[in-house]
Amino acid sequence: MMVDFVKTQYFAKFKDHTPEQFEVDFNAYLNIPHFKANENIHEVLSANDKEEKYCRRDIENEFIDEDNNIKPEVHWIMRSATQYYLMKAFNAMKIDLTDPNVDINALGKGTPGRIAKMWCGNDPDDTTELGSGRWNKEPVLSIFPNDGQQGIICKEVDLISCCSHHFLPFSTLDRGRAIIAYKPGTHLIGISKLQRFVNWAAKRFWLQEDLTNYLGKTIKRISGTEDVFIKIENAVHGCEHYRGANSKDGSLTTEYRSGIFNDSNVTF
Repeated sequence: MMVDFVKTQYFAKFKDHTPEQFEVDFNAYLNIPHFKANENIHEVLSANDKEEKYCRRDIENEFIDEDNNIKPEVHWIMRSATQYYLMKAFNAMKIDLTDPNVDINALGKGTPGRIAKMWCGNDPDDTTELGSGRWNKEPVLSIFPNDGQQGIICKEVDLISCCSHHFLPFSTLDRGRAIIAYKPGTHLIGISKLQRFVNWAAKRFWLQEDLTNYLGKTIKRISGTEDVFIKIENAVHGCEHYRGANSKDGSLTTEYRSGIFNDSNVTF
């Protein structure tokens, strides 16, 4: 049973917790709303404050702590439940789960546990795993009042994300780049924070076109300008590169243009 497996994982991780605490945390996990593969739970809950689309605030408080983070215990239960069902999928594929290369051990070890960690993140603060951006809070971006900057600001960053069709990575690391350019409106964005923001946004399951649009609309919101240009250039997709077409040279470039960038041939 899934609950028995999750309970074992829970007490291996949180040795000082009581059975009553497990029941509370497990019920809190059950009350997390389903949300899209490319969404972030905190953005969804913020929207709920206005729309009440998924759940009431009193239910939300069961899985959100005093710092407005997903509770580590609840995240661990979600990750452990994911591992359990991945074990079932491996069994359906007739994979020997006693094979030492995939063997199941405590605290998420073994291949199903490693995949669960990759798709769910290590914990609510993790920023490195492919699906971690669904669970952690948006990083604080340093912004400064615009005291007269009129020129275009352009920043090149790296991007690693995951395809929502196959849950395989795509990135600009091989021969691509991601570009953020904007003409400042009310605020300037600290350039050192843009890479951190892109990391957070990308660590979900996206179509590249949707990720490009999301970055553009978010930069517009943060900087208070309509003049934004986003380009994800020559991103290599694992679903095309390592399977399917097995394309050695295939890559994808997408752009977002708004404001002055709609009315010009400006490119970077």
